[in-house]
Amino acid sequence: QPDQAADVLASSLVLRLLAGAGCLAVLLTLGLAGWLGSGPEPRLLAIIGLTLFSPALLVPDLWLQAHLRAKFSVGAQTAALAVGAALRIWLIERDAPLAAFAWVLVAEALLAGIGLWVLAGRSGLRFGWGDARAATMRRLAGEAWPLMFAGLAVVVYMKIDEVMLRALLGPAAVGIYSAASRLTEIWYFLPLALASSLLPALLRARERGEADYRARLQHYYDLNAVIAYALSVPVALAAPWIVRLAYGPAFAASGPIVAVHIWSSIFVFLGLAPGQWPGNERLSRFYLAATLAGAVVNIGLNFYAIPRWGGLGAAAATVVSQALASWLSSFCSAATREAGWMQARALLAPVLVWRHLLRS
Repeated sequence: QPDQAADVLASSLVLRLLAGAGCLAVLLTLGLAGWLGSGPEPRLLAIIGLTLFSPALLVPDLWLQAHLRAKFSVGAQTAALAVGAALRIWLIERDAPLAAFAWVLVAEALLAGIGLWVLAGRSGLRFGWGDARAATMRRLAGEAWPLMFAGLAVVVYMKIDEVMLRALLGPAAVGIYSAASRLTEIWYFLPLALASSLLPALLRARERGEADYRARLQHYYDLNAVIAYALSVPVALAAPWIVRLAYGPAFAASGPIVAVHIWSSIFVFLGLAPGQWPGNERLSRFYLAATLAGAVVNIGLNFYAIPRWGGLGAAAATVVSQALASWLSSFCSAATREAGWMQARALLAPVLVWRHLLRS
């Protein structure tokens, strides 16, 4: 419905601004109440909290994706990241305080937003505050609330490991585990980039017919799986060497954790593919249930595995919970069962490729 683009974009902008302001108000209230730590922590959180408005700044990205111009979005955000990296190096050389690094995060988000608005405006994006409609905002909020809580559940089962490691084993275990998880999570930008680039093509395939849509979606799953395997296998095999290169011998204990944790990326890659499915098929409530199940399972497994195997147990719990939330849960509903079988075929892609090579 391209004729409603201005209404949808303006309404989305208002909703994102309201959500950012509400979350920032909660954060500041908790800080003033002393619930967010002491010393510099509340001030740092208040500064970083300004990045809660970055989703509003990224509204033009939606328009660029819909018009298959994601390369402009990638360019603007990459340029902002490069500027932010240069500023961080400059601050490190000058032993700058932590607050300066927090302001860099804010500046990075602002630069990315400005770049997106300028590039989208030059490409033809036009809408104003007057285009926002209360009815559209109510509809969007009604469709979005399960996805918002699902996003919260994802944060829980992605980060609860570190919270529970700190509570059960202490901060040193968190440091070893965090170092390992950073080396695996650094690759998550790839499926996000693919999702942003391919979503418009999936929606257009859906308009052309069910068969074309299913074929495109299967190709999407296959592509994500192949990329995930191409990353996971070498990283798992070379984990000790990668850790020594990145952190030095002091973090040698992170090597086995990397070798296990990297396998969760396969399900992260596949999970971002059906992440498009709920919006396309109006299955956001199922997506919420799946992510909540992943969070609950991760917490339960962590209680069992962390006292016995430490960070290695937490990494294994992450792999299992990711598999449940991103893949196995698809078989629990008739509406998503086909997606589960598509993912299963994608997981077998290396075997199929190997058989093809043997036959040829």
